[in-house]
Amino acid sequence: MNLVVRSFVISLLALGAPASADITANYVGLNNAMTLKIEVASNGDVRGATSNPNSYFITHDGHGYVIQASFNGPAVMRVEDMAIVMAEQMKKIMPASPADKGRDEPAWQLVKGGLVTIRGRQGIAYYLGKETSGEPVIVISTDPQLAPLGAAMAHQFDMSVAMMGQVLGSSNSFKSMQDTLKTGAPLVFTGMQLDTISQDTISAARFALPAEPLKLEDVRKNMGAPAQ
Repeated sequence: MNLVVRSFVISLLALGAPASADITANYVGLNNAMTLKIEVASNGDVRGATSNPNSYFITHDGHGYVIQASFNGPAVMRVEDMAIVMAEQMKKIMPASPADKGRDEPAWQLVKGGLVTIRGRQGIAYYLGKETSGEPVIVISTDPQLAPLGAAMAHQFDMSVAMMGQVLGSSNSFKSMQDTLKTGAPLVFTGMQLDTISQDTISAARFALPAEPLKLEDVRKNMGAPAQ
């Protein structure tokens, strides 16, 4: 489970949203300890950044990239190459694991609760397991203003699950989450809450790659993996 959730935060990269107005969403964690800023352009390009100043992610022309600071300037890595390296590393760490390693992962079954208010916005709460009490795992808004954000986040999570499929195999423990994300925009997700929204125009320069993508072998080096 943690692999997919971490993949979501790293990889708002692989997402491409349907055409719509520009929208910028700011999510915050508990006590503002972590932030996540998602910028969605009208053409479907996406840029996302957490509170870590040394990395961010971009989807440009339908392809996802992670950009990390390095001594030699920004290192641009394709999401597909990162997935290959992650699968290679998993195989070396657990060489005897079956091809479908994720089949024993417990499925995330979400239970629909009632309406809740998150930072002034109403949404439907979903809980993990059978109880509809405590803190919801996800809260979904059907506000039309947030539709572009919802479409982008849902598509991203689909891509994150597909990416992790290269590591864990074809089993999918997250179908319930995927289906829920397709119903609207998340006000709460991965422990973070939607704080502010802006529909100001976003410069196309925000979605431009700062350098050419690294070759696969250089991605291995950047991720600390041995040469093949």
